[in-house]
Amino acid sequence: MAGETSPLGPARVCHLAPPGGADERVTELCTALLSGFQRYEQRIRARQYMDGLLRTQGRKSIANIATTVGAPGDEHRLRHFVSRSHWAVETVRQALTAFLEESGPATAWVALPVSIPKGGEHTVGVSRHLSPDGSRVVNGQRALGVWYASECVVAPVSWRMELSDDLPAAVRSTGSGPAREGSPAPRDCLRELLDDVRRWGTPGPPVLMDGRGQDEPGRLAALFAGRTPAAARIDGWTPLAGCHRTGHSRHAVAARDALSPTRRTHRRGRDGSRGHRPVATATATVRLAETGNRHPQKDRRLTLLGVWHEAGPEPGELWLTNLDEQAANSLLPSTRLLHAVGDGWRTRGPKVGLCDYEGRSLHGWHRHMTLASGAYAMSALSSSSDQAGSSGRSA
Repeated sequence: MAGETSPLGPARVCHLAPPGGADERVTELCTALLSGFQRYEQRIRARQYMDGLLRTQGRKSIANIATTVGAPGDEHRLRHFVSRSHWAVETVRQALTAFLEESGPATAWVALPVSIPKGGEHTVGVSRHLSPDGSRVVNGQRALGVWYASECVVAPVSWRMELSDDLPAAVRSTGSGPAREGSPAPRDCLRELLDDVRRWGTPGPPVLMDGRGQDEPGRLAALFAGRTPAAARIDGWTPLAGCHRTGHSRHAVAARDALSPTRRTHRRGRDGSRGHRPVATATATVRLAETGNRHPQKDRRLTLLGVWHEAGPEPGELWLTNLDEQAANSLLPSTRLLHAVGDGWRTRGPKVGLCDYEGRSLHGWHRHMTLASGAYAMSALSSSSDQAGSSGRSA
C-alpha cells in the first residue's frame, strides 16, 4: 500500500550497511545474503533489487524497481545483474537456509508446486498446462519450490522450473546449478530440491507436500524414493495397494476406501487446519499401486492417515507418509504448515515479486526467484517481529 516502508530502510539505498532502525533479524539476514556475493558491485545491486521488491508498488518489473530505488542508468545495471552477471544462486540460497535454521530449527520442509501466469511479452518457460490442483488451464510457468517452515515463519529457499518438452533448445541453456540443460520431469525437480535441503539444512524435519493434482503419481514416487521423512496430502481416488482390507497384495483400491471408519481413534489436539478441535484418525499400511509401466515399490511400506474433522463415513483429509503408524499421528499438528505456505504464496508472494519475472533467461529466472525469496524472508521476519511486539505490548 502507498507509503509502506521496507524493513531494509529508506528508499534509493546506494550503500551496503542496513539502517539501524531496521529489525535486528532482518538486518542480519540482509548481511547474510549479501555475503553470498563476491564483488562489491554485485552486493550493491542485490541490495537495490531486494529493496525494490519490497518497496515497488504494483508489478515488480526491473524498470519499476529501478524507478523506485535506483538512479539514472540503474535499470540497465539491474537487468544485467539479474540476467547475465556471474553469481551463484546456490550460495545465496544456502545462506538464506542457514540463517533461517539458525533463527530456529525447521518444523518441516514444504514442497509447493505452483503455476505462475504469464505476465509479460517475453517470459521464459511459458506453456499451457493444468494448474497443480487440476482445476484450470494456465498459460504460464510451472515451478516447484521448497520452503522452510517453523512455528514462527515460513519462507521459500529453493526453486526449480518444470520445462515443457517443446521449448526451444536455446531456453535450455547449459550452466551450473539449477539452470541445467534438459527438462527436469516433475519427479526430478522434487528430487533436486530435496537434495538441496539435505545439503543445506537439518535433515531431521519431515518434507510435506500437497500431492493432489495431475502429477500426483510422479510426485509421490519421487517424494518416497529416498529415506527422508515425508508426508503428502493425497486425493481420495489415489490408487493404493496392500491396505488392511485386501491384505498385502497387488490389488489396488482408492485411498478413500482403504480406511475402515470402525478403526477411527478419537483425539483432541491441534490438527492441520482447525486448531484445537476434536478429530478422529485412522491408519493403514499401504504401498503405491502400479500405474502404467511403473511397478509398486515392494519394499517401501507407507502409512495412510485419515483425518475426520466431522462425523461421516469418509475422512476430510488423507495423508500418505513413510513414517510408521504411531509417528504418523504425531505428524498431524505440523500439517497445518502446508496451509501456511500456501497462504504465504498467495498473499505475501505477489507483494515481493515471486510471480513477476518477465525475462527470456532461465538463469535470470533463478536469480530473480532467489532474490525474491530473500525479500520474502525479510518481509516475513519483519511481520513476525511486529506481531511479537504487539503481543508484548498488549500483555
